[in-house]
Amino acid sequence: MIFKAILNGSSPSVAAQAEELNGFIRKHLSSGDNIGSTIVFYAKKEAKNALLGLVPTESVKLVRVARYQPENILEALQTVENAEKTHLYLFPSGFAGSEIAVRWACRMKGSSLVQVKQIECSGAQLIARKTVYANHVLGTFKLTQKPYCISLAKGSADRQAITIRDKRIVTEHDLTGLQKDRFIKHSNWIPTETTQDLEAATFLIVGGRGMHSKENTQRLKKIADALGAAFGVSRPVAMSAWTPLHRMIGVSGAMTKPEVCIAAGVSGAAAFYAGIEKSKTIVAINTDIRAPIIKAADVAIIDDYKAVMAELAKIVLC
Repeated sequence: MIFKAILNGSSPSVAAQAEELNGFIRKHLSSGDNIGSTIVFYAKKEAKNALLGLVPTESVKLVRVARYQPENILEALQTVENAEKTHLYLFPSGFAGSEIAVRWACRMKGSSLVQVKQIECSGAQLIARKTVYANHVLGTFKLTQKPYCISLAKGSADRQAITIRDKRIVTEHDLTGLQKDRFIKHSNWIPTETTQDLEAATFLIVGGRGMHSKENTQRLKKIADALGAAFGVSRPVAMSAWTPLHRMIGVSGAMTKPEVCIAAGVSGAAAFYAGIEKSKTIVAINTDIRAPIIKAADVAIIDDYKAVMAELAKIVLC
């Protein structure tokens, strides 16, 4: 099968995207029958050399565009690609990857599936699996119309560091003049508040709806900071604007695998648990003995999280 991985070289998380795609390729497309290459879209000329070091395949197309915006990317893909010769396109996880995957499949009259966890190549079709029904069931889908365009689910494969190759087959395309998003008159990139990389954290404290307020959320974050832990939250906390959205854990946020994860006041819904299930040790603190997180945890403490975390801070910081 001939496949192509697509990288958003303008994203601050491009290194994580590359490692995610590399892990997926090694897991599902490493056999000799599969031939892969990578297309990297980027805007800043000075970023080119650094991006080459992130490519998970030997062959790469570097495509410079005015900015990474769906209309520009779709037009650029159509300019540099011969979709008839490509069977499978792999797009990174996240909203941007899923949007381009679906729209590209529509343009190429192919088939698409987003947030894919596993694939199997079988003759003239592709078998893909993703979680459905609020992440309670792993559904199996058969894609029969090429090209197959899929975006990855977060955590679909362990991130694999890129092996730097001495030789690469590189072609370059400057399509900065091919600008289809002319409805945008002015643009400016404003980065969000920076925080510790949750996906790389070895010690993680996560607060849930049981914190009840923004003030309690801020107190728990202070304890996490004092203990040297990364701080994340469940979806209800992020949606209540008690913290910035980038602290959200789960299928809509970060997929983590720390040595120790303390879940405080978290019920443990399936969509959240997917973000911490690879933790080596999960400690759950909850007043509800029937909460799903209690059954899933390695250590369960049935108590008010505030009292437990305050006592833990005293012991560790004394």
